[in-house]
Amino acid sequence: MLNKVKEFIKVAKKEKLPIEAILLSNVDKVLIEHHFVEKKKRNIYSHSKSFVSAMIGVALLEKKITLQDRLVDYMKDELSEEDYKRLYDIKVEDLLTMKSGFGQSILMSNERIKGIPNGFTSYVLSHSLKYEPGTHFHYSNGDTFLLTKVIEGAYKTNFYTLTNNKLFKPLRINSPAWEIDMYGNCLGASGLRLDIKDMNKLGRLFLNSGKWHGKQLIDPDYVKECRKLKVNLPEDTWLGYGYTYQFWKVRYYDSYRADGAFGQITFIIDDLGEALSIQCPEDGNLALVLEKIKQYIFD
Repeated sequence: MLNKVKEFIKVAKKEKLPIEAILLSNVDKVLIEHHFVEKKKRNIYSHSKSFVSAMIGVALLEKKITLQDRLVDYMKDELSEEDYKRLYDIKVEDLLTMKSGFGQSILMSNERIKGIPNGFTSYVLSHSLKYEPGTHFHYSNGDTFLLTKVIEGAYKTNFYTLTNNKLFKPLRINSPAWEIDMYGNCLGASGLRLDIKDMNKLGRLFLNSGKWHGKQLIDPDYVKECRKLKVNLPEDTWLGYGYTYQFWKVRYYDSYRADGAFGQITFIIDDLGEALSIQCPEDGNLALVLEKIKQYIFD
């Protein structure tokens, strides 16, 4: 794929495509990194969700949780008796696959811009369940946020601190900023600020079955499950046709991707043993960039 990426870079320069950076790596090293503008950290939006997924893999490796555990068992101190009964059937796997049962998008950017006066936890819990957990897919930041609460409950420690100690430090990602509420709750689903090299490290970690420089960080069996299609979706394009554990499936090479708004994407291409990341501006024509990536790299 290296030669294809080099060809894409030439095309991107010639056609002045709205892309800021592209990086291709394998398990061992970066193969090519090109910046079309000055190197920068930016909000990677929902690419953040895949880092939360990685933390679930950490907790599984350390036997702190199982995917069949109930959400309520990790939030006992934050739930009323009514909430405990109402949310009792939500399992960790339901949250990973966006099947919590809330059936609506919660904690999305338009809501957070208006303000969440009582914090993320109270806001999510104020919503009613529309479906039986595990039966209906609905993409929501709220489901990912609840995964952070599972991790906090399992370790009895703040999610932000845990992620720094158990994931970012081993990956040599220096204490990145992450969106939090007034109580210090980390959103998890969005708001993480990284540069493209640090985005790409997640791809390399999953390529290597959760191992980084000889140390197992994530349960390897969990990584295998992340590669599998969990939710069939009506959209059927080259970019995706389904969802897995906080990743999107990609049809080419049976790969999957961490995907943030406006083009903050890491493709994990197991068939080739490579990870491809792109970083794009928020005001560009992302559809055009993706069309050219398909044409010159994936086709």
